[in-house]
Amino acid sequence: MTSKSKVGFLALAEELRFYILSFLPYRDILRCTSVCKALRQTFISSSELQYIVELGGQGLLPALNTEFHKRVPISKRLQLLKDNASAWFKSNIRPVSILDHPAFASVYSQTGDWPIRRSFVDGHLCLFVEEDQLVKIFPLVPQTSPQIHREWTPESLRPVPDAHIDLVWIDPAQNLIAIAYSTDDDDYRNSLSWPDRPFYIDLKVLDGDGVHPQAAGRTLFPSEFEDVQDRTIKLQGLGRHIAIKCGFGGVWWFQIWDWQHSTTSNSIISYTSRDDSDEDFCFLGNDRFLTISNLNFYLFLIGDVSQKPTFLASFVVPMAVQAYIVYVGPTDDIAHGPQPQMEAHQTLWTSDPEHRMMFFVMDLHSVAVAVSTKVFFNLDPFKETLNRIPWEQWGPPNTRVFDPKFSFGTSGNRVFQAVPVVGATADDGSAVTEYSSHMMDFSPLAVQRRQGQGRVVKEPSTIVVGDESITTWLPYVEVLSDGKYSADAHDVVKIWVDRNEVYVPRLASPSAM
Repeated sequence: MTSKSKVGFLALAEELRFYILSFLPYRDILRCTSVCKALRQTFISSSELQYIVELGGQGLLPALNTEFHKRVPISKRLQLLKDNASAWFKSNIRPVSILDHPAFASVYSQTGDWPIRRSFVDGHLCLFVEEDQLVKIFPLVPQTSPQIHREWTPESLRPVPDAHIDLVWIDPAQNLIAIAYSTDDDDYRNSLSWPDRPFYIDLKVLDGDGVHPQAAGRTLFPSEFEDVQDRTIKLQGLGRHIAIKCGFGGVWWFQIWDWQHSTTSNSIISYTSRDDSDEDFCFLGNDRFLTISNLNFYLFLIGDVSQKPTFLASFVVPMAVQAYIVYVGPTDDIAHGPQPQMEAHQTLWTSDPEHRMMFFVMDLHSVAVAVSTKVFFNLDPFKETLNRIPWEQWGPPNTRVFDPKFSFGTSGNRVFQAVPVVGATADDGSAVTEYSSHMMDFSPLAVQRRQGQGRVVKEPSTIVVGDESITTWLPYVEVLSDGKYSADAHDVVKIWVDRNEVYVPRLASPSAM
């Protein structure tokens, strides 16, 4: 066959070229557009290829099997996705008073001075008072869908009268509440499949009293290990996985369950730390598990929970001080359908686990480090040092350091922080404390195509703590919001984002806002 008789790629039918290119990663599609004018025109002519690039560029994944993706033409989806990219530049600041919220006030009045554990998930505030064994969940934001209002008394929360609830974790999106508890009721323990355990985890529905219908069983059972009655504990989940952390005297223990498929697990990680400082963990998508211990991040692959997680890499943190992880995901950086005919707040896209931002905080809140999770998914650059990757090798190009004095929040690739307004005054000319929202977009293509909005930040950031300094240079697009709010930002407990709304839950009263 002569060269003239060969059929080249550009000689293929346009629909076939679209189909072949659609299998490429978005960055490779972009590379193809720079090869020649013909491939550039192929890209411009295809809404599907542009949609793939737009999704990748924003660090999003489509929410599949929805009415939106079945019925809405891809050209319309592409336009909505482009609108989503720029909507956050016009975010509205919405201070929300927690202390004066009726649901919070009723719990606070019952508990007096007892500490209240707060967690924010899917627009809901969950309050847990261990001393009084009370749990309450309610929406902070009216637009949240679905909206869940529930209150559990000790009698309704405990599986048996003498049970002690250690911690709860909620997932409104899955209508799930996980309850970690211990009990000395021998009759009850003997009725369980695995009676001799220091604690158990029950899985229930949020909007009722029954066992969660997708759970493999009512109760998750920990594996046998030494008694840890004097323990600290953390309970957290993501998707089909739930993990718990226990520890005492420098010995730490983690266990992971696939709660939809089994009530038991051998997916266990254990450490002996240098001191009795707190350990921490988080999920990175459905198959990555990250812990922090002994001044290192340890990355594991979650496979079959009948086996231990597979160690992948260790990342050294930049300072020899205690650190903990601040991570929210997957979160409501998700875009929702605005069409009236759609169900309210139908999920259209979710953030890609490989392209999110997480934080870890060090040295008693003096340094916060924003980390792009892509570094935990692409390990090829570190294949020679996986057992202990130096900070200098992995940290600076994949992170940004911040002063965490003022509260911050994360939403997918975006970071929001409260920053003081210099010279703010009241109507009478007196000085007031006022804050605006500092917004940073770390999405893969934000810097390349900021479209005239915001400021591209590529120069390094340096924070000095004592005798040590940390320099980082992960690029981002920065925007200072026009929206401002008054009062002390130190009482902001979290920043939560829904589309172009930035909600700032606070402990202050409305009169201080």
